[in-house]
Amino acid sequence: MELIFINFIIYAQIILLTFIGGGHTELQYFIRTPRNTSVAEGDTAVLVCQVGNLKGRVQWTKDGLTLGFDRELPGFPRYRVLGQDSQGRYNLQISEASVIDDSKYECQVGPASGNPPIRAGAFLRVLLPPTRIELVGQGEGARLERRENERVEVTCKVWNARPAAEIVWLRNNVPIVDNVEVKNEIIDGTIAKRKTTVSTIKFSARSGDNQASYVCEAVHGGLRGQSKRANFMLSVQYPPERPEIIGYIEGETIRMGQTVSLVCESYGGNPLATIIWYKNGQRIDHSYTTMGSKSKNVLRFVAGPDDNKAKYRCEASNSMLAAPLVAEVVMSVQFAPDKVTITGAGTARINDSVTLTCETSNSNPASSIQWVVGGRIQQAAFTRNDTSEEGGWITTSNITIPISNTDRNKEISCYANNFALSTTKVQTHKIKVLYPPDDLSITGYSEGDILPEGTERRIKCTAVSGNPLPTLEWTAGGEPIADAVVDTGASDSFVSSEITIKVDRTDNAKIYECRGKNEANPDTPVIKNFKMAVEFPPRVLTITVDPEKPVEGKSAVLTCVTDTSNPNVTMRWRHNGEVLTSTDSSTKEGPFGGVITTNVLQIDVTTKHVGAVFTCEAEHLASQTTVHNSTILTIKYRPQFSGGKEEFQIEEGKSSVLSIGVNAYPEVSLDDYTWEKKVDPPIRIPRLNRTVSGTRIASEGGSLTLNDVSLSDAGVYVLKVKNEVGTSELKVKVAILHPPRFLDSVTVVEVDKGMPAEIKCLVDATPLTNSTLKWNRKDFDFGKKSRTRMEETGSVLTLVNVTESDSGEFTCVANNGVPAKKPVQITKTFYLLVRHQPKIDKSPGFSKAGSNRGEEAKLVCQASGANNITFFWQKEGQQLATPTQMKKSSKYRTTTEKPNPLLWESTLFIQDVGSSDYGSYKCVATNVLGSDEHTIVLDVKSHPDPPVDLHSTGVTYKSVTLAWQPGFDGGFAQAYRLRIMKTGSQHYFYVEVNPSDATTYEVADLQPSTEYTFHIMAYNKKGESNYTSTPVKATTASEAIAEVKEEEPGKPDSPGGGGNPPPESREISTALEAELEDVSLLIVMCVSVAGVVLVILNVVLVLCFIRKRLQATELKGSLTEGTSSSASSKSATIEMFVGSSYNDTMGDTLSEVSDRSSTYFHPADHRHHHHSQEEYLDDPHDGPARTYLIDNRSRYGTRHGDGQGGGGGAPLPSLYGTMPRHQHNQYSYDEDLSRQRFIHSLDSEDHLQHPYGFHSSGPSAAGIPGASSQQFASGLPRTRAPYSAQFDYNDLPPPPTPPPELSVLPPNSLGMGGGMSAVPPPPPPANYQNIYPRYNGPAAGGPQTGWKPGSRFGDV
Repeated sequence: MELIFINFIIYAQIILLTFIGGGHTELQYFIRTPRNTSVAEGDTAVLVCQVGNLKGRVQWTKDGLTLGFDRELPGFPRYRVLGQDSQGRYNLQISEASVIDDSKYECQVGPASGNPPIRAGAFLRVLLPPTRIELVGQGEGARLERRENERVEVTCKVWNARPAAEIVWLRNNVPIVDNVEVKNEIIDGTIAKRKTTVSTIKFSARSGDNQASYVCEAVHGGLRGQSKRANFMLSVQYPPERPEIIGYIEGETIRMGQTVSLVCESYGGNPLATIIWYKNGQRIDHSYTTMGSKSKNVLRFVAGPDDNKAKYRCEASNSMLAAPLVAEVVMSVQFAPDKVTITGAGTARINDSVTLTCETSNSNPASSIQWVVGGRIQQAAFTRNDTSEEGGWITTSNITIPISNTDRNKEISCYANNFALSTTKVQTHKIKVLYPPDDLSITGYSEGDILPEGTERRIKCTAVSGNPLPTLEWTAGGEPIADAVVDTGASDSFVSSEITIKVDRTDNAKIYECRGKNEANPDTPVIKNFKMAVEFPPRVLTITVDPEKPVEGKSAVLTCVTDTSNPNVTMRWRHNGEVLTSTDSSTKEGPFGGVITTNVLQIDVTTKHVGAVFTCEAEHLASQTTVHNSTILTIKYRPQFSGGKEEFQIEEGKSSVLSIGVNAYPEVSLDDYTWEKKVDPPIRIPRLNRTVSGTRIASEGGSLTLNDVSLSDAGVYVLKVKNEVGTSELKVKVAILHPPRFLDSVTVVEVDKGMPAEIKCLVDATPLTNSTLKWNRKDFDFGKKSRTRMEETGSVLTLVNVTESDSGEFTCVANNGVPAKKPVQITKTFYLLVRHQPKIDKSPGFSKAGSNRGEEAKLVCQASGANNITFFWQKEGQQLATPTQMKKSSKYRTTTEKPNPLLWESTLFIQDVGSSDYGSYKCVATNVLGSDEHTIVLDVKSHPDPPVDLHSTGVTYKSVTLAWQPGFDGGFAQAYRLRIMKTGSQHYFYVEVNPSDATTYEVADLQPSTEYTFHIMAYNKKGESNYTSTPVKATTASEAIAEVKEEEPGKPDSPGGGGNPPPESREISTALEAELEDVSLLIVMCVSVAGVVLVILNVVLVLCFIRKRLQATELKGSLTEGTSSSASSKSATIEMFVGSSYNDTMGDTLSEVSDRSSTYFHPADHRHHHHSQEEYLDDPHDGPARTYLIDNRSRYGTRHGDGQGGGGGAPLPSLYGTMPRHQHNQYSYDEDLSRQRFIHSLDSEDHLQHPYGFHSSGPSAAGIPGASSQQFASGLPRTRAPYSAQFDYNDLPPPPTPPPELSVLPPNSLGMGGGMSAVPPPPPPANYQNIYPRYNGPAAGGPQTGWKPGSRFGDV
């Protein structure tokens, strides 16, 4: 409707302009208008439009839709307007035409200058070629089989063309015009707006259509000159022509041996004819060939007698014939006989007559026969020719021959001659004249020869006369020998028979005979024989024992008998390699003409003969052979013990079985065993199956079972076993093994200088060996200063020429390996006191004491020495705590104790300390050998003094062990903090020592082959000391070292490297070294990969945060400086520096520090604990302030109270604050700098639960747990109030989930060994400050809080 309305307006305007123009201007017109056009899909179409006298604007429309005035037609990439405006050409070109372009197109010229609009349209038809072509029911290139004159009907379909395609039929690529019926039909296609053409062709098959190719071709403009075809091949079946034989004309004569080729051919037919040859009705060849329209079978053969008068038939057939077509021929062949046969007797005696018959095989023509006897032609008795069934002739002839006494062998030949073929066949017949042999000869053995058994001998029997030569037969002992080898000489000059004999003892005296006979003497053979002699040793020796089972202590007779031998043997007896003298020897006649020898040995039986082996030897000198046989004597003897031990050991409280092997014959039963414990009187051990409840020791045969043994079970046990021969017994000592127990002995040995000292360590242990007891003392050279000796009850340590430095503890370590699974090791401490004058401990820890006014002061003085030490206390020359003074006043009192035998300790207590009590006190220690004195200063309680003598005691590839001496503790319990820097770095990291009173500590998780610098400081509840001024440097090892630490007796290992003393001994394991090195490399690689992933993740997170920051509302507020009494503001700059500053007084206040600052902190960042105002006012100068600014990598820790740290929930032992650069009116994250702040002030002892005294009694305006803003201000006199930043947090987005790096760091992550031992206070209420430390929301009831610094560690 809108288009109609627009057209209406346009036409109205045109009419109006025309009316106004009045026709004074020449009108615009079409020179060429578009015409209906067809184009194949994918081709380019051009619709022509040319306007003359052009005035208006030209555009094309498609089905009423305007395409635009621009020649490039934006939005229609395949459309373009061709031509030039000056010529008025506006030809529309459509590229790659498709079905969507099939529309009506108009060339429209708009009105202008009084010209009305004009338009001209045309249709563009896009030709869509057919999608496929097919022969219905037939595949592409199908072969159709039809019989001649059978009807053929084929349908072709051309699918989905637009418009419908035409179909053309072709035969052998020529259009079909005549003798066919074609029916065409157009139907709807399977695709919308397309048509399918159906064409059916019908015709009758002719033989000329055979192998013709028929094609259905689609004709369509959309094919763009290409063809689309479907074809099939027509096969028409019809019969072949009659066959013809070529190569032989019937009646022609062929000679035997001539090659004959018969060719049978047949033309035409579909399928081509099958040709088969037959001979006399028998199928002989079916291998035919085809070429073109001809079938042929060639039969080649060599003519033979069976081909004469043979009928050869050729048959041609195919599926169109009811009976095969036949051609045949009969052959005529000439051939000679292929063989001649003579029949008649082959042997004859003298004066006999022999008749022979000669017969030829079939021949054509008949053959003639001729006889030759002894080389002379003789006439036949008669000759005749008979016809053969095979078509030829058979010739037969007879002759009779007399035998004279001079004849030996008679030879007769028969010749068959076929003169037509010039061939002759001969057959020869021999007649043997029979007579017997004269004599035989034997070679290979002579009478009197003696053959060794086992040798091989060849013996031959020969005959040189007889016709035929005789047959020779061998016999041995009357039995025929079957494997003789017969040999006949040339021209039958002799015959021999040879036998091969492997001589055996059975051949001794055996008769060997050779017999010769032939047809002339079959019943009276000629005989030759000999008798063989063989020497052979005995094969078997038989030993008998009388009696069969000799008894210990009696006699026995051993008899050895050989089997037969020739000649006899020499015999002897052997035992344990020695030759024994026999008692008797005799011989008798044996089989095979041999001798049997007997030898007798008599012995006196002892226990040595149990299982003894006696060997009988028979030596045959003739064959140099010795035969052996042995017998093992079965002796009846008393029980014998095996596997017994002189001592059997078993651990106390354990169970075991003592097993003794018993050998006896006759064997013993369980009732024959008896166990006793050798005491007075003996105690009989009950049988295992006869024990009562509570029995711990029982026996069963040779086994003694001991259960839950005690020391009382030790002793000698006797096993008795009996049999019919006698009784035997065995004694076994049972030792009960038990771990060592120390016996009472002197533990304190006191000697003078230069004298020897002897310390005895007495133990009760089984076993007790030289390795059971060892002496230990750290840094003591036992090899130079002492010697040890073992006694029955323990070890004695002797020290010679003792000196004062030898005084100390000596540890006796006892371990005898019992129990075996986990041996018990016990230790006992002995003290050596070398008498010398007292020596007071003057270390810094014993040089000061602290106490506040009104409290009780405690001054401790420790001294070593022997003999007994007496202490005196003085102040300003006046002795204190005398008995008189203590009676009058309780101001002073003293106590004297001995912490250990080497040390004396005196304590001076001063009640109600006042100002006059502060000062120096002198401690005097004296004994009979001299005295010593030391001054101790009493002062108010304060921060501690720095430790002294910090030094390294050992390193590994990842740790350094440090030791130091405590300084003055300031009057409170103190703890220690290490400050560490890697060489080349500008950053410190800090480690809290745990346990707090330790004086050694192992700093772990360091880098290999790296130098570190160490300082240490002490702190208590009052404050901190300086760090030690002298740096201690140590370099970690380059390789992983396996450490083996000695456990202190009775002291378990502390977890996490919590400050135990360094190990006294280390062992390096090369295997573990390499393994740790590989593990370290793997860890480095894993950490590197994880680091790269984290860096990428952080970059992504930072980009996200920056984006959120830009979207957030600008923060409002200002930074103001204020005090408790004024609201003035002041900008400040903090200079970031490395290291620490220590202020002896509060003169360097926070405000003065702030003068150098550009970042502001909130009071909550100071982490102060709650203090009472009274304690601050008591002595405001005693609590120094500390501020640490450290430039470190971003590493975040746990806020106090989160309760997420390692070590059982204890917080990190030190606090690290991260302070970001402040950007005005923006919130940001702390990334680069960290600030460590420790601000301590006076407090009571109960706040020492944490080194910083954290509490969380409730939220405060300043953000400090447990303290109000007023308390905070009043708690720091002479200090300006901290700065606070004013921000508006109302528009801040909620904090995101903290990334992994903000999670809680375990206390031991940097080798700090865990936090302080005190239990941390409960966490504050949940808010932005403690849920996500990088945000700090508004504090309740107070000013807007400043940025909240996180926590992180430095680069280790």
